[in-house]
Amino acid sequence: MSRRLAWTVIILCIAIWGVNATALKVAMRPASGLAFDPIFLSGLRFCFVAPLLALGLGWQDRTLLKFTRRELAMYACFGLSSIVVGEIIQALAIRYTSVANLTLLSHGTIPLSTALWARGLYGEPFGKKALLGAGIALIGVALVATHAPGGLHFSGDTWRGDALALLRAALHGGFLTLLGNQLQSTPALKVTLGNVGFGALWSLPYVLWRGSSFDFAAVAPQTWLAVFWTAVPTTLFGFVAWNAAVGSVGTVAATSAMYALPFAAAVGAYFMIHEPITLWHVLGGGLIITGILLTRKKKDISPPQALRATPSQ
Repeated sequence: MSRRLAWTVIILCIAIWGVNATALKVAMRPASGLAFDPIFLSGLRFCFVAPLLALGLGWQDRTLLKFTRRELAMYACFGLSSIVVGEIIQALAIRYTSVANLTLLSHGTIPLSTALWARGLYGEPFGKKALLGAGIALIGVALVATHAPGGLHFSGDTWRGDALALLRAALHGGFLTLLGNQLQSTPALKVTLGNVGFGALWSLPYVLWRGSSFDFAAVAPQTWLAVFWTAVPTTLFGFVAWNAAVGSVGTVAATSAMYALPFAAAVGAYFMIHEPITLWHVLGGGLIITGILLTRKKKDISPPQALRATPSQ
């Protein structure tokens, strides 16, 4: 893949993942018809994607479908934490807060979270510049989390969603940090299949139980379109396309493009469900990105490699 085509694919992935936050909101709080609960929606998404991903990887290289017992145990833990717990927390967060808040507080702070986890788990240096960046980013988080069209506020359902978004960033940062070592010796697509596959297996019992009494006929076409978006463009195409493009442009360069995701999400939500973009989003988002850029080292390995296998969308 040429670099120009690779960058086109990366930008397309960012746009798709930005719209995904709005799609989740539409699927769980539709204008009409029956809505999906967060656990059921997440389970359906990965139970649909996992078999297709396995078929695609098996057609490409059957050795990617072979796992050792150690790998199976590891991916069972990763799938539970990153796919089941992480995606459910994200879905719950979007029920209470705006798309702009979710993407800035969750997706936007994951690089900072990975830096802090790397410091705590592996003792990676975290100098004065990084501390300054962390402080700036936290100020940005505070501005976004306390925003309101008429000024700052410290109550209401938005706080619940903002707290869940930050919790997801903290948990996912730890997951990405632990996953970094595995990616040094295992193809990224195999790691993706292991995580998604076990995420689907963990979710399957609830999906079967909930699906047996769910009135699928009462779901509006717009809601089905949102579910389709979270499963096919976001997960199936996004994961595979991202990994293919990263090989051409480099992991660090591609990961830097993730900073545009909150902007893409806010623009998508503005046009699709008319969520306002406030001055607090602009100021807070700018501080978050500035702070994260200060915390990142030029030779950053683990977090970007992990993002290559499990991009945050």
